[in-house]
Amino acid sequence: MELTLEGKRALVTGSSSGIGRGIALRLAGEGATVIVHGRNADRSRGVADEITAAGGDAEVVTGDLTSAAETDALLDQVIAAGGADILINNAGGRAGGFSPEPVWETSADRWLATYQLNVLSAVAVTQRLVPGMLERGWGRVIHVASAVALHQPPAFADYQGAKAAEINFARSLARGLGGSGVTANSISVGIIATPDSESELQRAAATLGASDWRDVEKELATTVFRQQVPRIGRPDDIAWAVAYLASPRADFVTGTNIVIDAGI
Repeated sequence: MELTLEGKRALVTGSSSGIGRGIALRLAGEGATVIVHGRNADRSRGVADEITAAGGDAEVVTGDLTSAAETDALLDQVIAAGGADILINNAGGRAGGFSPEPVWETSADRWLATYQLNVLSAVAVTQRLVPGMLERGWGRVIHVASAVALHQPPAFADYQGAKAAEINFARSLARGLGGSGVTANSISVGIIATPDSESELQRAAATLGASDWRDVEKELATTVFRQQVPRIGRPDDIAWAVAYLASPRADFVTGTNIVIDAGI
């Protein structure tokens, strides 16, 4: 299926590694000019170099989206270069990492920091870039959320809450943008093998007596994570869905949350 992204500019936040990198490579492969974003300039440039080496077009912006000043500076750069037709709000995570402490021990400071990292940063970027989409009469806003927002495991309540807020923000945004040619959607992601999830996968593998999760991938997927697909997800599993939602082929899709978690 031709996704006809030629001539479109796409900002993918948090695209210097992991799922964001996979999304950036896929959108570039479909013809979009991709603006790679990360906090580390060398890693961000490395992804952009991968794109250009494959014949695509890429730009780089760097900055910490939890800093208002850095966010404004990098968005000034994006807007000056022509704005973005497609915004992928992918940057996020859990402030302080995914240590599995009990819910009642998660501090208020961690709740606030996680919300800032996932929700308020996405709101700030969206508010700056959507006006340009409205002027052009076409645009896509896609939030990369998490399936834990929907099936709450007994830890990480701050992260679950932040991702649920992202899903609801996308739905509210879709209603506000109705009839404008700009759509808003979210994707709730399951277990995906990335550098950030490596420690979680290794901890889970240890419960099966393995030192490397790849050696017990099928059992890990079906027994520990209770998936219906007997493998761990890869970034491209998410990237293909994002590319569809980002394309003109998805003109009829807005206000939707697509769950990609292998049936958990």
